[in-house]
Amino acid sequence: MSREAKIFTVPQKGMVSRRVKEYESFGWELLSINNLDVSMSRETQNPKYAELIKFEYQYEDLIDQQRAIRYPITPYRLDTFTAFILFVLFIFPGIFYVTYKNKEMRVYNEQLATAQAIYRRLDAEIKKVCETSRATFFSRNQ
Repeated sequence: MSREAKIFTVPQKGMVSRRVKEYESFGWELLSINNLDVSMSRETQNPKYAELIKFEYQYEDLIDQQRAIRYPITPYRLDTFTAFILFVLFIFPGIFYVTYKNKEMRVYNEQLATAQAIYRRLDAEIKKVCETSRATFFSRNQ
């Protein structure tokens, strides 16, 4: 029986078990975990191997899209004392500055909400693909 192996690195320590569980949906079996490096293998003679590969490609595409999300950079927040000094010393520039910062924060919050919504949608799709693949993998062979 032929087997194939896969070694990958997980970006965060807390995500190791999640990634292992997700890859198990595609027929992979855990061999070892070394810090953030995970080794897995699977049987290539499985009758549903082609379907599992298809689901795994979908999963990896969704993971790539999720990793490609770029969150906006948090703008500098103005403290109360600095704002007071700006208003006292520079009334008009202070008004313009506060207006600009408010607009910047609104844009940031909109971008952040969009990025988080995309992440949640992709996360839901990842779970759906994993569930479908898991059901396919563990269903009775026909």
